[in-house]
Amino acid sequence: MSAQAISTTKQKKRRHIFIKLLYGMLVLLVLLSTATYTWFSLSKTPKVNDMSVYVNCNVGMQIAWEIPTEEESWGLHLDHSERFPENTILKPATYSDENDAFYAVQFGFDGRKQSISNLLTDEENANRSDDDAYYITFSFYAHTDEDVKVSLKDAFENSGTYLLGKPIWNEEEILHNDGGRGAASAMRIGFKITKYDTDGTLSDISDLIIYEPNCNFHNDYTLGYYQTPGMDGTETLVPTDRLIRQTATMWFETDPVQKEYVLYKYGEFLDEPHLFDLDRDCTAKIDVYIWLEGQDVDCTNEIGYEAKIFSNIQLYAERRVNTGLEEEIK
Repeated sequence: MSAQAISTTKQKKRRHIFIKLLYGMLVLLVLLSTATYTWFSLSKTPKVNDMSVYVNCNVGMQIAWEIPTEEESWGLHLDHSERFPENTILKPATYSDENDAFYAVQFGFDGRKQSISNLLTDEENANRSDDDAYYITFSFYAHTDEDVKVSLKDAFENSGTYLLGKPIWNEEEILHNDGGRGAASAMRIGFKITKYDTDGTLSDISDLIIYEPNCNFHNDYTLGYYQTPGMDGTETLVPTDRLIRQTATMWFETDPVQKEYVLYKYGEFLDEPHLFDLDRDCTAKIDVYIWLEGQDVDCTNEIGYEAKIFSNIQLYAERRVNTGLEEEIK
């Protein structure tokens, strides 16, 4: 082979090597840019602002923020936003039934759950709007002059119990945007009931009952229920007898579209929504916890910043039926 042919062959090999290196660099650049985008995208901390909660109950049981004094009285309506006017940030947390406590859920750069280790407390992490904010908690009292059974009320015509993203009017598009930004699919509301006898002495404290709204609707618009595992190694956050699931509540535009009005399709309870029983002339303290469940399948990067959630909690008290059975006198 001539020197010129050998030189030509070497040049071709160099070109092949250069082309392979170039392709390799291009692939590497694509991977790096994708990884960078993924890092920025999935490392966002989901949070929810502007939580509005209304607590109502029907005649038969009355409620108040505090046990009324002589100058005050029991009522039928409480507005959470009046008591807590500031926006409260929610960040991913989960509940340990074993330890009766909330823990922060930390995410890695790849967006997957990295750890559940930091213990949260009401004093340090509730009702805040800073980096230490994780969940909402508040308490109110209930009193009745009859023996009653108390449950979450079915939703109907803007009344009852439900949770959804607020419809936010978009002036440019002439329609509403979903202010919930996906957060409504990962929210939880917990109830813990402390009961007092007629003389004010403590009679019972319940375990946490978890209300799971929108349990069958997901951020990718698919339907179906997925159990949320507990950090204690359990299949659900709390035993199923303390889990109240509800199908998705949704809103739709009217035809023609109206700025101040949308149509609602309310979710249905899949479980008995019973919370507690209360005896005549007794009082109950209801502690409420609201959080973004970090182990929910929908607690992902799809949840946007500044989400706005509307939650309506309505208690339904019905008279406990007296069977009338008496011990036979012989």
